[in-house]
Amino acid sequence: MHVLFLSVGSVRRRAVVEESRQVIADGGAATVVVDKMGPWSRETFATGVRVIDLAALQRRLPADRVEQAALYKAPRKLLRTIGRGPLRKVSKRAERAFQRRLADPAHRAFVRMRGDQRDRLLARACARPTVDVLVVTDPVAMPYAVRLLERRRGHASPRVCFSYDYSGVATDGQNRPDPDSAQGDNP
Repeated sequence: MHVLFLSVGSVRRRAVVEESRQVIADGGAATVVVDKMGPWSRETFATGVRVIDLAALQRRLPADRVEQAALYKAPRKLLRTIGRGPLRKVSKRAERAFQRRLADPAHRAFVRMRGDQRDRLLARACARPTVDVLVVTDPVAMPYAVRLLERRRGHASPRVCFSYDYSGVATDGQNRPDPDSAQGDNP
């Protein structure tokens, strides 16, 4: 059984870490998808949990690499090389102005032109193994879950839930202390 945790908003970090640990303890495979690894730097996942960083995947795209080099890295390196010694303050000011007035607007136009690539990257990264349970852990991840399920035409849809405990496949070690009749739990 493969459980995919979509935690793009990084809201329920501790719960995602514990639930992914429970999946591994139950004998399944767990994959956690995060937007950026920064907020997760203090969290320790169980051995066997696969963590996918969408920002890192996006940075590896050839178009993004060229854009970052042309708009940010090359001008920054040039201005820092020129701005040594007494020209340091002028160079720093020119670097900030260049980024604010030219590089950032060009980057936003580039993003609008090519569209958001994260959905495609997410679908490619989660294609194998097939997902049996999709855990959408925060509201920010809901559009990603919808688009991921739309791309799975012709395939069996996984169970979708807010927590691994509500998936129906969790063991008796659930985190919920009392049954919830609204979720279909009967005492």
